[in-house]
Amino acid sequence: MTHGRRVVSPRIVPPPRYGLRAFVVLSLLVLVGAAVGVAFFAGVQYGREASVPLIEQIDSIEQERDVLSARVAELKQQNIVLERSQQIDREASKTASKQLKDAQDERLAAEKEVSFLRRLIQEGGGGILQPRDFKLEKSDEPGEFGYSFTIRQLIPEFGESTGRVDLKILGTRDGKDVSLSVDKLKGSEPTSHKMEFKHFQSFAGRIRVPDDFDPESLVVEIKPSTSKLIPVSETFPWRTE
Repeated sequence: MTHGRRVVSPRIVPPPRYGLRAFVVLSLLVLVGAAVGVAFFAGVQYGREASVPLIEQIDSIEQERDVLSARVAELKQQNIVLERSQQIDREASKTASKQLKDAQDERLAAEKEVSFLRRLIQEGGGGILQPRDFKLEKSDEPGEFGYSFTIRQLIPEFGESTGRVDLKILGTRDGKDVSLSVDKLKGSEPTSHKMEFKHFQSFAGRIRVPDDFDPESLVVEIKPSTSKLIPVSETFPWRTE
C-alpha cells in the first residue's frame, strides 16, 4: 500500500524592507541623472544655436570696424594732402598778390615820372624832383608814427639840388576837412628837412598826431632853392605797414 506524498507549496520570502527602499532610491537617481543629462545636452545645443546669430553679428561689427578704420586712415591722408595743397595755394596766392602789387606800384611810379617830366617840359625848367618809396609805421607810443621817403632828381645831369622839404597831414576833425603842418605838431621831429644832393636823398622822422584828428594822407612839399628847379608837391595815402 502506497502512501501519497504531501505537496508543499513554495513560500515567497519578501526581500528585506531596506532593500526595496534602496532600489527605489537608485531608480530615482537614475531617472534624475538621465533628466539632467538630457537637459544639459539640450542646453548646450540650444546655447550653440542661440550663439550663432551673436557670433555672426560680432563678425559683422568687426568687419565694419575694419572698413571704418581703413576709411579713417584714408581720410587722414587726404586731409594731410589737402592741408599741404591749401598751404601751397595760400603761399602761391600771397606771392601772386605781392607780384601784382609790385607791378601796380611800378606802373604808378612810371606814370608819375612821366607826369613830372611833362610838367618839366611845360614849365621850361632845368630839373624836377620826384618823392617816392614813402613808408609809414606806427610806433609804440600812442599817436606817434615813423615815416621815411626818398627824393630823386629825374634829370641825371642836372647837378646839385638844394632846398627844403616840408610835410603836412590831411584829414578830418569833428567831421570837417583839416590840414595840419607837421612843424606845428608838438612832439614831431624834425619839423622840416634840409635838401642837398645830386642824384637822390633819403629822409626819415616821426609825427605826433593829435587824438581828435583822423589822418587820411601826407603831403610832401619840395621847396627848391636851386634855380631852374621846379617845386613839387606829392600826396601819399596814410597807410601803415
